[in-house]
Amino acid sequence: MAIPVIDFSKLNGEQRAKTLAQIANGCEEWGFFQLVNHGISEELLQRVKKVCSDCYKMEREEGFKNSTPVKSLNELVENKSGDKLENVDWEDVFLLSDGNVWPSKTPGFK
Repeated sequence: MAIPVIDFSKLNGEQRAKTLAQIANGCEEWGFFQLVNHGISEELLQRVKKVCSDCYKMEREEGFKNSTPVKSLNELVENKSGDKLENVDWEDVFLLSDGNVWPSKTPGFK
């Protein structure tokens, strides 16, 4: 099966209910979906992708590589022990709000 692909241009029209149902299904059954025809330019998407990649490399990568889950995984791979790494939360959250310090090393982030 393929991940759900939802045509966002149909949200405001006769197929609104169907589109909302597709979004709900994508959230409930898959946890994600791909939006098409959302109106965001390819240029902007590429700029955001580059800034995110730059920000990770300049400000987040070192901390990730030195994190406990990554160190534990590296030890398992190096030892070839066959043990499993369980109960690890791989989520990485990057919150930007008025009270946070915004990334300062990444050109173009702001």
